[in-house]
Amino acid sequence: MTSKRKLYREDEKLFFLHSYYQSGMSKHAFCRAHGICCPALLNSWIKKYSNLAEELSLPSEQESPDMSNRSKEAY
Repeated sequence: MTSKRKLYREDEKLFFLHSYYQSGMSKHAFCRAHGICCPALLNSWIKKYSNLAEELSLPSEQESPDMSNRSKEAY
């Protein structure tokens, strides 16, 4: 017997995305803790709402420093 799919409202999705980025948890652990069926669903929300990342004050994934361009003095 299959269970009925949970449908999330847009405000719920944005809340979960904001919480995920603030939590620092892995996608799998976050989904398990919040009752989201699978990390693939969270990935689809991330992709869908990637243009809102700045408005939600989410950390950008492109801001990570490139280790190869650092000088020895920077360590």
